[in-house]
Amino acid sequence: MAIYAALEDISPPEAVERSMNTKRNINTETFELPGERLNHLLDQIGFKQGRGRVTNFQNYLTEKSPNLFSDLKYTTVRSWFQEHAPPMRKIDAVIQALKKEYQFHHDISLIKTWWKMGGFYPFISDSGELSPSITDLQKEVKDKEEKLQFLVMSLVTEETGELFKSLSSQDLVKLKDKVVKFANEFADPFEIECPSEYLRMAIRDELSAILGR
Repeated sequence: MAIYAALEDISPPEAVERSMNTKRNINTETFELPGERLNHLLDQIGFKQGRGRVTNFQNYLTEKSPNLFSDLKYTTVRSWFQEHAPPMRKIDAVIQALKKEYQFHHDISLIKTWWKMGGFYPFISDSGELSPSITDLQKEVKDKEEKLQFLVMSLVTEETGELFKSLSSQDLVKLKDKVVKFANEFADPFEIECPSEYLRMAIRDELSAILGR
């Protein structure tokens, strides 16, 4: 059935987070401006995206390193997101401030130079592949979580059959949550797919428990 074929494409969220070598179609030659490189750097470590990023970045720096950034102006930070890169000593201070809350998984000296001058793209895995950003992984995890929820509910509907109508919404949610938890716990670095028969087993076991209480 279609739902089982679709389930094969669903990996539990924890497994997605482990897929650090996932290939991304990133044109590394597009980061011509320092501001483009700064934005990408922040994406890589998971700094909040969207409207207000300049203000959020300014506030973060003044909060985490007030001795260095207490007098940092909004117009200065905005210029960093456009055509101007700060001096290297300021870049050093920015990176040190970011490290207080975010992890860097690549050569920091290369990242600093790349932000300032461009050149060699620093976000490369040991195998030579482009590394996914934390932001990309978070989006992928969220997408996988939502798809898993829908597919599990479809399986619950199918497995319960006529009983579906008589079960309370509370029981159905409990059943669904139990199976989703099972699917997530199934994930490990070497197994990224949860077979549908395992999900069916969890559904049947939990359903039996509900009916037999």
